[in-house]
Parts: sequence; C-alpha cells; structure tokens
Amino acid sequence: MTKVVLKDAQMVATLDAIQQRSEICDSDGRVLGYYVPSEIAMRASKRQVQSPYSKEELDRRFREEAKDAKTLAEFWEDMRRKHPEKFQ
Repeated sequence: MTKVVLKDAQMVATLDAIQQRSEICDSDGRVLGYYVPSEIAMRASKRQVQSPYSKEELDRRFREEAKDAKTLAEFWEDMRRKHPEKFQ
C-alpha cells in the first residue's frame, strides 16, 4: 500500500471529519479515489477475519488432520518434486 503524508492542515481536518467511506474528487468532479476512515476499515477488517467454524470444530479438525500435516517447507519440496517444470 502506498502511504500519502498530508501536510495541509485543512485537508487533514476535512478527512478527519469524514465518518463513512467516501469518494475523493477533484474540482471537476472526477473521482480520484476512495477514502475509508481508519476506524471503519479496522471494524470491517475484524469482521472479515472471523472464522465460520466454531472453536470446537477447528479443534476437531486439527486433531483429525494433524497427523497428515506438512510444514510449509515440506509442502514446497513436494510441489517441486511433483512439478519440476514450474520451478526452473
């Protein structure tokens, strides 16, 4: 993500006052981009991360599947062995 630092106090105050997702436009009305206040972005991020499975279901799956689990290094080694043409 690109970081833009604003030094214009009026612009900072304008953005601070925004309470919802907003379009950022130039004086001709051309959309330059979109702005999401950090508080709204954080709430949305937390909602998207929640698992659809209960803790009990995740624990059960882990117990049942752990015996067949591979490390990431083992996974990539397996991929290199199965598909050497993709790793040249």
